[in-house]
Amino acid sequence: MKINKKVKIGLLSVTGFILLMFIILVYHIATARPLENATIQVSRIDFAKAFDSISAIDIKQKLHNIPGVKSDIIIKRNVVVYFHDNKIADSKKVYDELMTTGHYNAQRFILPEGLANKQVCPIMKKDGISYKFSHFVQSIFN
Repeated sequence: MKINKKVKIGLLSVTGFILLMFIILVYHIATARPLENATIQVSRIDFAKAFDSISAIDIKQKLHNIPGVKSDIIIKRNVVVYFHDNKIADSKKVYDELMTTGHYNAQRFILPEGLANKQVCPIMKKDGISYKFSHFVQSIFN
């Protein structure tokens, strides 16, 4: 009889723990706010020659003056990587404005078709059960 009672207590404890974790998961999904920076995009411009420190500062200042470009600008050798808001300016507009401010031998980096259409998030696949579950929970509470 004692073993039977201990097994029941153990099963109830495990079931209670699983139920508690499930409730916490649903609460977390239901109260999650949408991303504030969901329109931020990373773009790249490839230049023909490497930058010295003065020209790197000049490029940075010119990019900062373009509306929509964020403060994070990375310059390494002959590549400029910058963050911009899609709602304000796309990568072509930023590239065109930069080219009008100075005559540079550069080209905008464009992803190949095979990579451009790939899903970004490796965890949340649209046909996966975790995506469907979180979408279902959000549709109930929102």
